[in-house]
Amino acid sequence: MDRWDPEPDNPYTALRGYRLLDASGEEAGRVEEAVYDAPTDVLKYIVAGGHTIPADRMEVDAEQERIRVPYDRETIESAPDFENLSGAFDAKLREHYGERG
Repeated sequence: MDRWDPEPDNPYTALRGYRLLDASGEEAGRVEEAVYDAPTDVLKYIVAGGHTIPADRMEVDAEQERIRVPYDRETIESAPDFENLSGAFDAKLREHYGERG
């Protein structure tokens, strides 16, 4: 039996490979994954250097293929590993980044 692959339906896969810039403008890795919630049609997180970052406050510069986030490198590097897309994971991640869900 064939497994369904959600990647072709993810409109954010083009972000893979973009440079990630932290709040100070320093490079903090490259985007490896774009985690998309298809039922709500929302980009939830990006994963860069193995670290999960909320996508709702990022600034995308498609021309320069870079994304800037309002977090410092240390906060990004100490983020929880990605788990299943869930409310519990979202709350844990937002708490890490000092945000409320």
